[in-house]
Amino acid sequence: MKKNCKAKVFCGLSVMRGALCGLLLLSLTTLFTHSPVYGQQNVKRISLKLETTSLLEALREINRLSDNVVVFKKEEVERETKRVTVDLKNVTVKAAVEACVEGTGLTCVDFEGKVVVTPRQQPTSITVTGTVRDVNGEVLPGTTVIVKGDSLFLGTSTGADGAYRLTMPTSVTTLVFSFVGYKPKEVTVGGRTKIDVVLEEEVKSVDEVVVTGIFTRKASSYTGAVVTMTAKDIMRAGNQNLFQSLKNLDPSLFIMDNLEMGSNPNAIPEMKMRGISSFPLEETGVRLKGNYKNSPNQPLFILDGFEVTAERVMDMDMNRIESVTLLKDASAKAIYGSKAANGVVVITTRRLAGNEQRVTYTGSVDIQMPDLSSYNLCDAEEKLEAERIDGIYDDANFLLYTQKQMLYQQRKQLVAAGLDTYWLSKPLRTGVGHKHNLSVELGDAETLRAVLDVSYNQVIGVMKGSDRRNISGSLDLSYRRNDLIFSNTMTVNSNKSYDSPYGAFSDYAKMNPYWRAKDPETGQVVRWAEDRIPNPMYDAEIGTLKKESYVDFLNNFQVEWRALNGLILRARVMLSFKRNDGDEFLPAAHSSFANITKDSPVEEQLRKGSYRLDNGKSSNVSGDLHGNYATTIGKHSILAMGGFGISEYSYEAYVHKAEGFPNSQSADITFARQYALDSRPEGSSSLRREINFVLGGGYSYDDRYFLDFNVQTSASSLYGNDNRWATGWSVGVGWNLHNEHFFPWKDLVRQFKVRGSIGLTGNQNFDTNEAVATYQYYTDANYLGMTGSYLGRLANPSLKWEQKKDYNVGVDATIHRATLRFDLYRADTENMLTDVSVPTSTGFATVKDNLGLVRNSGIEAYLSYGVLQQNRTFLTVFGSLVTTKNKIIRLSESMRAFNELRDKMASDKANNRPVLKYVDGESMETIWAVRSAGIDPMTGQELYIRQDGSLTYTYYESDLYPVGNSLPKYRGTFGFTFEHKGFGVSTTFRYQAGYQYYNRTLIDRVENVDMNYNVDKRALYGRWKEPGQVTPFKRLGTFRYDDDPLSRQEMTRATSRFVQDAKELTWGSLNVYYDFQADILKYLRMKRLRVSFYMEEISKISSIKAERGFDYPFARTMSFSLIGTF
Repeated sequence: MKKNCKAKVFCGLSVMRGALCGLLLLSLTTLFTHSPVYGQQNVKRISLKLETTSLLEALREINRLSDNVVVFKKEEVERETKRVTVDLKNVTVKAAVEACVEGTGLTCVDFEGKVVVTPRQQPTSITVTGTVRDVNGEVLPGTTVIVKGDSLFLGTSTGADGAYRLTMPTSVTTLVFSFVGYKPKEVTVGGRTKIDVVLEEEVKSVDEVVVTGIFTRKASSYTGAVVTMTAKDIMRAGNQNLFQSLKNLDPSLFIMDNLEMGSNPNAIPEMKMRGISSFPLEETGVRLKGNYKNSPNQPLFILDGFEVTAERVMDMDMNRIESVTLLKDASAKAIYGSKAANGVVVITTRRLAGNEQRVTYTGSVDIQMPDLSSYNLCDAEEKLEAERIDGIYDDANFLLYTQKQMLYQQRKQLVAAGLDTYWLSKPLRTGVGHKHNLSVELGDAETLRAVLDVSYNQVIGVMKGSDRRNISGSLDLSYRRNDLIFSNTMTVNSNKSYDSPYGAFSDYAKMNPYWRAKDPETGQVVRWAEDRIPNPMYDAEIGTLKKESYVDFLNNFQVEWRALNGLILRARVMLSFKRNDGDEFLPAAHSSFANITKDSPVEEQLRKGSYRLDNGKSSNVSGDLHGNYATTIGKHSILAMGGFGISEYSYEAYVHKAEGFPNSQSADITFARQYALDSRPEGSSSLRREINFVLGGGYSYDDRYFLDFNVQTSASSLYGNDNRWATGWSVGVGWNLHNEHFFPWKDLVRQFKVRGSIGLTGNQNFDTNEAVATYQYYTDANYLGMTGSYLGRLANPSLKWEQKKDYNVGVDATIHRATLRFDLYRADTENMLTDVSVPTSTGFATVKDNLGLVRNSGIEAYLSYGVLQQNRTFLTVFGSLVTTKNKIIRLSESMRAFNELRDKMASDKANNRPVLKYVDGESMETIWAVRSAGIDPMTGQELYIRQDGSLTYTYYESDLYPVGNSLPKYRGTFGFTFEHKGFGVSTTFRYQAGYQYYNRTLIDRVENVDMNYNVDKRALYGRWKEPGQVTPFKRLGTFRYDDDPLSRQEMTRATSRFVQDAKELTWGSLNVYYDFQADILKYLRMKRLRVSFYMEEISKISSIKAERGFDYPFARTMSFSLIGTF
């Protein structure tokens, strides 16, 4: 390229110091030149093509093509580092220069036929925007963005979509980006107004922020006891549903095994956080199928800032989850006031950020295999021998004895011929389900962004005919206009679930193995397994129907205004509607009507067949306005936040029962003959309105000492007229010991935070009508054509909210590669809601009232250690321990009537279950039974221990004694995560110990056995048979030692003999995955591709041999998953 001499002359004038001097010199020069020539140069058109050329050479090339029209100062141009790449066709000289200097600190102007390049006028401040992602392209909400080296705090954090916006002085040179679990990154601004950042994952890092569902707090100066789990953590622990993953992640949220329903895909799990403190809900007699009521000890679920049900959480698509945060102590949960006593689970869904358009598909095949390892039933030969010893084939009457012996020989021949039906397998299958999710992300970071999610999930249970299908669609829209961000999330779910028409699994467990399930000649299912013994398999052949369905709509709208640096105002509105339906049809030939024969009265025969129809709907409308302001002045950091919210929740549900159906094809309630005997339409409804105000703040000095406070007050229609308002509050303090100048191990200890908090929260998990008078109508009579009414529930205008006062002390530490979290807590619950006896003169036996004090205390500890941390390789081991102690400190005298009623239940000879009693000084989960001295070796009878220590053969309910506690003293998890060059393995084990379990299997299938049905093998091998024999179980045979002359054998009652010490180890999850590397992705034209294999509930080791899954068996789960992003 030739050098331009005239340009060099102008560039060499060292006296020029600015654009004005340049323009003045140019004006003097033009006096001695031919202006008509230069007047035409700047409109001359040129073509220019350059690749990665310096700006100086680019301007020189333009001068060569335009006959030296461009004027510039060499020193100013050489300071610019931009490399110019352009391809211009037939453009003006000025347009070519503008294209070259774009994005630099230079500009150009016309002057007397020349194009003069001058410095841009520098603004005093600039606004930088951008998006923060990880290496996989996932956005990182809550990333801290601060100015490096500024004495005053100047910074912001990314929103839920990973985007940030920061206005700062032009003198700022470097920004620092930091996020939990990722390496901090410093980025040079260099005059840029858009900076997108990619953070690399770090095995161990100090948490930066805490998302509470209303506000986002800086973790280093936060006093609350919280646990945050990212989407990666959740997916490593399992991919079935969120509850199953949380079960393997944090033991402080105790998600209990459902021993009745096992792995039933339609069962909502029971859970509690930091113990129980509320009495069980009173049964209303109306079994609703809409899941409208929450368990009294269930935590509060917050999805994107709004309350949702446990069913909604269980059915949501896990791929949409960004993070889950558990709020445990008062400092963390007090912002939710009167709803937060049981803890809060905050779920945040992911958002779109950046300019990339992405399509992500996630699919999996899920396999469920029944787990029958807990069953130990007799085979055909063993069952016959047990019956012979029991004497069911003996009789004093010779004719009956002959008939029974003939039956015995007939059955013996069948067994000898090989008949040994394994009934447990008959209703079971290997369930193969599948789920799919398609996510489309569109838009750009500065204006309109959108995420469209469509998902399908079909869970196939291990019992034939049981499944749960969920179809969901959501649309997330976000629009940014300067400092305003508008966002809207609309979600529609359609769910349909079927319970198995094969009935309860316990019906198959009791079937004798010498009975046939199918006709050996035709292969058809027989109706009777033996004479008048219904075959439960037959029920599935005749059109039995048990299904439920719901459709719900959820819309969240939010406006966020970043009014000033550090000031954010946010307004939100949520609308939710749900409709629920349920159908249960039992045909006339169903085994439920087996006792109605052709010899029964005609009217009774016409009642065969039943139908139950459930209809319900609910709505939830809520809105809130919140603001928070954060600033730092020198060493002082100040946070202020406040807001208010209003909400209305209502539901109504109705139940219709009908009977009398002509055939199995008439599965419609309109074919019914009549309403069910002595029944009429039933229902339940509730309306709850609430308004709340919240105020909070925080102060930190030099990031060493910090203070938090929160106050939330609310008025609710749940409470009595005299106590509408309820106030929750919390105060927390903390100390970052590692930031002290005297701390000696700064290189080793990156964090050592000590914190403590105290506060008050409440519980609203009870029915709306508990405090108000409820009237009902007389429907069976009238007076002069008028219908009367009566008071059905007594009002209590003084009814208060349950109050829980939380005390918490904790430590968060990061030492070398180890991360430690430790909490010591105590929670006192007062004003518990329960039934209290009232004088009979009121016309009522009980009324709802507040009484008592219950205390939960314990410790929570978590430790993880990065054993190996190298480039693209890491190994982390982890473990946790939770201890919980529950104690009733004080109960009202009114509870005496409750306990007396329980004693009366215990006196029932047909009752073999421990009764629930509440006594001062005992746990709410204490097991009450009569103490046993064991089986008398001489008689085979059980010896009971009286209150005075004496022994007796007679069972007295007055001898009930606390013989155990079903609350585990110790629970926890442990496991490891390993990854190497995209290949990873993660596994988790769960353990619990230090508790007692009332073994129902021993009492139902070993002692209180009906020998007409199958029994546990221990009924044959473990029971007393002859004098002098020491055995754990009573004699097997015909005997009587109670006062009832018609009793053949006394019912074994609840005693300490069936209460066993329990220890349990469960291999909860295994995840093996592989992320394909960049070269393969480039070849496939993909951004991400991962294949995974999951196993859940793999095996269980227990100190107790007991059947699990009485009505529905447990299952082991395998899953093959694929994630692809384009």
